[in-house]
Amino acid sequence: MGKEGPQMAGLIVFKSLADALRAGYQVYDRTADGYLVRTRTAAGWAMALVSCK
Repeated sequence: MGKEGPQMAGLIVFKSLADALRAGYQVYDRTADGYLVRTRTAAGWAMALVSCK
């Protein structure tokens, strides 16, 4: 066949906001179930979810 396209990384879901903050993320927005957090990487912003349910 041919070359494979770019691979997409999985979405990280933290179980607590404290875990996300310890991992270097910062709060970006609030969601119905928790928070949307982000961290800066060499390739741009990396997003993750915090599920507080």
